[in-house]
Amino acid sequence: MQFLSPWFLVGALAIGLPIFLHLFQKEKKSSLSFASLMFLRRLPVKQTRRRRLKYLLLLALRCLAFLLIVAAFARPVATGAWLNVNPLAARSVVILIDRSMSVSQTSAWQESLRAARNQIQSLGEGDEGMIIQFGQLVQTVTGWETSPEILLEALQSKVRPSYESTAYTEGMRAAAEQLQEARNRKKVIFLITDLQREGLASSGAWKAPPEVTVEVHSLEAPDENLYVQQVRLNRDVFTKKYPNPILVNLSTSPPRQIEGEVQLFISGEMRDRQSFQTGENGSALLTFDPFELEEGTTRGRIVAIYADPLQADNTFHFVVERQSPRIIALIAGSKSDRDAFFLERALSAGENLPYSVKRRNSLSQVNLDPSATPLLILDNLPSLPSASAIEGYLEKGGGVIVALGDKARSEAYNQQWKDLLPARLLERRFVRSGKRPFTSMTEISWEHPAFAVFQDVYKSTISTTQFFSYWKLEALAESVVFARFSEGDPALVENAPEKPGRLILFSAGSGSAWSDFPLRSAYVPFWQAAVQYATGWSSRPAAGRINQSLGLDSWSAGDQSPSGELNVLDPQGRRVLGLDEDRPDFIRLSQPGHYEIRSNKKTDWMAANTLPFESNLESVPLEDFLAALVPPQSRGDQNLEAGEQVEAQERQQSLWWLFLLGAAAVLVLEALVANRQGSARAVAQA
Repeated sequence: MQFLSPWFLVGALAIGLPIFLHLFQKEKKSSLSFASLMFLRRLPVKQTRRRRLKYLLLLALRCLAFLLIVAAFARPVATGAWLNVNPLAARSVVILIDRSMSVSQTSAWQESLRAARNQIQSLGEGDEGMIIQFGQLVQTVTGWETSPEILLEALQSKVRPSYESTAYTEGMRAAAEQLQEARNRKKVIFLITDLQREGLASSGAWKAPPEVTVEVHSLEAPDENLYVQQVRLNRDVFTKKYPNPILVNLSTSPPRQIEGEVQLFISGEMRDRQSFQTGENGSALLTFDPFELEEGTTRGRIVAIYADPLQADNTFHFVVERQSPRIIALIAGSKSDRDAFFLERALSAGENLPYSVKRRNSLSQVNLDPSATPLLILDNLPSLPSASAIEGYLEKGGGVIVALGDKARSEAYNQQWKDLLPARLLERRFVRSGKRPFTSMTEISWEHPAFAVFQDVYKSTISTTQFFSYWKLEALAESVVFARFSEGDPALVENAPEKPGRLILFSAGSGSAWSDFPLRSAYVPFWQAAVQYATGWSSRPAAGRINQSLGLDSWSAGDQSPSGELNVLDPQGRRVLGLDEDRPDFIRLSQPGHYEIRSNKKTDWMAANTLPFESNLESVPLEDFLAALVPPQSRGDQNLEAGEQVEAQERQQSLWWLFLLGAAAVLVLEALVANRQGSARAVAQA
């Protein structure tokens, strides 16, 4: 037990007053009338000054009453479980620490630790505490502990800042769930955060339970922050020189005009530098010219030189990889260029294409190794090549696109590739001979990779295409139809997803004889997307973001080494996977920089960068924050300093009223004992 006003204990010296009265009190002498004393002899009386205490019970009651009154004025506070006579005041406190990137700068983080230490030190032995840290993810640092020393040790050794974004709902929900297991009835969430506005974006309608008190210690945000908001570039390069300019978008929080310099580094060497000045809206756009590349994977970074508290978001890390284009074999139904003219030109349009189209006259001229020729296009052939050769090619992972036309013969297709085609050819339909002059593709799976590029704003470029003729197909039960004509007939069919390799059947051909598709703006992006899907090739991003999942299977594709041979090193050169740990399907990017991925096949890289919205340090007023997450009955005292915390604890655990109540009871008992002893003396004297 401790006392908030210990100087009142000096009043305990007044306990000497009843002792003094008991030692030196004089009994009243009563006069007795008597006859003349002249006949009596005077005898000397021996006097003594020795006194001794009498009525010890009465003395003890009076001393105890004095001590209780003095202790009450000294404002006692219970610090031991045996003195905690008010169990309703004991607290279970979750110390919830925001560890997102916005509070990782030194001054804010040190203030976070100081506030957490003060809260831990304010816990009494009747209380229990727990530490949880959160960013985008939540981590429970300790279980429920009654020892402040254990909590302080965990705070020092396990609580660390991160580069994650802020998710208040996840952190608050986790703290509220832990409080359900708490032993004390008084439940408190002590939140330490900078009240970042972006963290409330995903809060939804969740609010803290009404039985939980929420106290917020708000941190001061930096005055300004410059960050790289976006960089536009591609990872995969199929030319000797990076083909496009690199666009860099800078922003400031809050918006203001500043000046600085941006530098471009390739393989650790500075290739270019530019000065910048943000406008009134706090943003600037810069362009870096294309640069020469060596064969293989190259690491790079873009650095904005400016002195602000958060330096991690001033750098954008990226990876570019120069590769050789993949060969696509095109076999057309005629030796003339007219039949496959549009398709060949569509697959050759643009720069930095991942493939190169090679026209072939027959299958014998094609290398059917998918690593050399990942895709085979059969355009308007009267009959098909050997089914056994194509089946072996598909089994190895190769892709095949069959475009039907006027030269196709249904009998040959249905017989030769009976077990390969995803649909049977029934008959050729002439739409012009019917009531309508043309038909359109109306039932389209816009999520399919061949149409994904059109699903936002360019759907009309596909749906308004006019088809005058097509082959009527009967799709097999296990095949997938991802486009149909207005009549309901399949337009695009592919084999079952579980089969190795992809085989796509297009019933309207690739030329201009049956449709105006080659004249539409959607023709080139459709065929390029369909070809990339059929080959199974997908581009990797030049850079990822913090908390993004990195799938490991695609990075070791074609590598036959054991799973344990794949090693991943973080930007600091430390192993992400332990030596005795089974390889997971993915890892989480947690630091900005370049991750190194090693396998027996090769060494590769993946870049990770901070989240731009986390760099926006705009905060919300405390009242708005509480209104969003905390019901009115759960809002505790905010921003409590150390002295205020002790006072709050005293209001919860004070015992002064019990001491005064005890003193009053003792005084009543003292009065009864005094009256009883006084009556006894009177009887004795009588």
